[in-house]
Amino acid sequence: MKKQLLYGMVIVCWLVSVLPILGIGLAVQAEDAATHIEQGEQHRKNNQTQAELDAFLQANKIDPNNAEVLWRLARAYVDLGNVEKEKAKQRKLYQTAESYAKKGIQVDPNHSRCHTYDGVAVGKVALGEGSKEKVRLSAEVKKSVEKAIELDPKNDTAYHLLGRWHRNVANLSGISKAFAKILYGGLPPASNQEAAEYLKKATELAPDYINHHLELAITYQTMKEWQSALDELDQVDQLPAKAKQDPEYKKTAQQLRKTIEKKVK
Repeated sequence: MKKQLLYGMVIVCWLVSVLPILGIGLAVQAEDAATHIEQGEQHRKNNQTQAELDAFLQANKIDPNNAEVLWRLARAYVDLGNVEKEKAKQRKLYQTAESYAKKGIQVDPNHSRCHTYDGVAVGKVALGEGSKEKVRLSAEVKKSVEKAIELDPKNDTAYHLLGRWHRNVANLSGISKAFAKILYGGLPPASNQEAAEYLKKATELAPDYINHHLELAITYQTMKEWQSALDELDQVDQLPAKAKQDPEYKKTAQQLRKTIEKKVK
């Protein structure tokens, strides 16, 4: 009996000594992951995409089921895919982004950014697919970004994506629409007006993001609302280039301006 009592006391003492250490270990793990996330975001501000990715990969090693890490990994892989010239490598990067975003949704189904970058990645993958798969993935993109907005009505990226979805679908060729109808019973309804409204919402939520204004200008051009398009291009010109692709967006805006100014005159 005394031996059992002594054994029990030893176990209790061991637990008392070990549990705080385990708790500290978990806290340090979370802190380390957060540190790498912070480092990754700083690299992003400095347009160092590979360093950004490496930091998030380190965070993922420490905490592989962290949705805050997973959506950032998806974003970084999309960014790398955007500048990759070789199509096969680009496709692989987009597919990797999609896998991280989908894992993020599994970890946290109510995480708006995970749904957003699932939509981004799927849309990028769709660009390299044939017509049949492109149509199927298009519906998946819309579903993802609408869910993202439902979860976070201030998610400017999701509004941007939904706006572009509406414009792309609204301006599909008659053959593509007929093809979609045969295969899937058609695509959800879309319009340029809704595209403009969603993109305008994106500019209101993030007025300093150049590509929101550029895509809204392109949409107004499609709608032949020339002055509204020029107003958005003015915004692109006035905003400072911060993100890696901003200089390219500004070049595109300058080229677009030459075309639209002829219409205004």
